[in-house]
Amino acid sequence: MAVPANTYTRYTAGTNVREDLIDKITQTNPEETPILSASGRDTATSNYHEWQRDNLRAANKDNAAIDGDDATNSAKTPPQRVANYLQIFQDTIGVSGRAEKVKKAGMTSAMAYNVGKAMVELKRDIEAMIVSNNVAVAGGAGVASKSAGLGPMIFSNAQHGAGGSTVAHTSGAATVAPTAGTGRAFTEALLKTAVQATYIAAGKVPQAVYLSPAHKTVFSGFTGIAVNRYNVSDRKGAQGKIIGGADMYASDFGPLEIVPHYLMAGSTNVYGLNVDYIDVVYMKDRAFIDQDLAITGDSRRRQIIADATLRLRSEMAQFAIKDLTGG
Repeated sequence: MAVPANTYTRYTAGTNVREDLIDKITQTNPEETPILSASGRDTATSNYHEWQRDNLRAANKDNAAIDGDDATNSAKTPPQRVANYLQIFQDTIGVSGRAEKVKKAGMTSAMAYNVGKAMVELKRDIEAMIVSNNVAVAGGAGVASKSAGLGPMIFSNAQHGAGGSTVAHTSGAATVAPTAGTGRAFTEALLKTAVQATYIAAGKVPQAVYLSPAHKTVFSGFTGIAVNRYNVSDRKGAQGKIIGGADMYASDFGPLEIVPHYLMAGSTNVYGLNVDYIDVVYMKDRAFIDQDLAITGDSRRRQIIADATLRLRSEMAQFAIKDLTGG
C-alpha cells in the first residue's frame, strides 16, 4: 500500500520536529567505597605522615622467678616508627560562560553537576589506591608523591605463591613492591591458613574479606562442612530456591563477612581487613576542598583536592592472600 502523493510525513518535517529528550541524566557506574567508608579518618600536618606500632613479646611458659632473687632487667625494643606519604588526588573542572548559561537537559549548572560528579570519582580513586599494590613515593621536583596501598603494607600474614614475598615494613614508608610468586587458584585451604595465621598473630580475625567479583564466585563454591539447604513452604504453589552464593564464612576462629569489590576486578589479591586499625588520613584543611581558580578568560575553573594517605596502625590484624589467578 503506497503513501498518497504530497503527504506531509514525519520525514518531510525533517528538523522541524522538537527533540524528545528526557530531563534526566542516568549514571549506573558503582559509587560505593566500602573500605574508605568503614575506615577511620584522621588529620595530618605534613606530607610525610608517621605513626608507631608495638608488639608484645612471645608468651613464656617458663617465666619463673627464684624466691628472694635479685631483679634482672629484660631486653626491651622501641616501637616501630612507620610512615606513608600523602597523595594529592585532584580533578579540575572548566566550564565556559556560555555553556553555563544555556538551557541544559538534566542539569541546571554544568559546573555544579561536574563538581558533584568529581567528588564521587575522587573517593573511588582513593579506594582504588587502598586496594592496590602501589608503593609509597616521596615525590620531589616534578614528581608526585604517592601513598602506598595495602599490597606492600601487609606482610606478617601475607600468603604467597611459590617464590613470592612481601618485605617487612617496620620503619619508614613501604617503598618496596611485593615480589610476585607462582600463580595459584583461590581455595578454601588458603583462606583457612590466612585466617588461622591472623588469629595467632592478633588474637582475633578480620571483620571482612574483600575480593574480586570473580574470586567471590569461587568463594561461593567452597564446600565447607555443610550443604546449603532451603526449606520449602507447604503452601500450595511454593517453590524452592537455588542457593548460588554465600556472604558469610564461619571460620574456626570467628565469622568473616565476604565482600565482593568491583574495583578489585582482575586483582591477584584477597584481603582480610580489620578496619578498626585502618585509617585514611587527610592533610589539614585539604579533605575534598572545592576551590575556584583564577579567571583567565570567558570560563570558570574549579579544582577539587583530597590530600590523603593510608595508615595501617596494625598490619598484624590483617591478612592478604596473594598471587591468585582468576581474579
